[in-house]
Amino acid sequence: MDDSYDDEYLRPAEAAEVLGGVTPKTVTRWAKEGKLPYLQTLGGHRRYPAAAIRELAATLGHQPEPGAGDDPADAGLPPDPDDPPPFGPLP
Repeated sequence: MDDSYDDEYLRPAEAAEVLGGVTPKTVTRWAKEGKLPYLQTLGGHRRYPAAAIRELAATLGHQPEPGAGDDPADAGLPPDPDDPPPFGPLP
């Protein structure tokens, strides 16, 4: 297999990290909504083209920082309703 940059694909967790620390579930939801490009493997798993994900992250101005949380505002996209609030559950 050719290891060129264009042939590199990311798993949901890897794409989430590149996009600003959002959750892998958010990446999957964005793909289902047509917001992210992906390929589907024969086993039904989604893989995201690394070049396109990195380009999107650069367009959104995301620069990975150590300890960055999964604040959806970091990625410039709406929050995932399935993600817990950053301060924990409400009483």
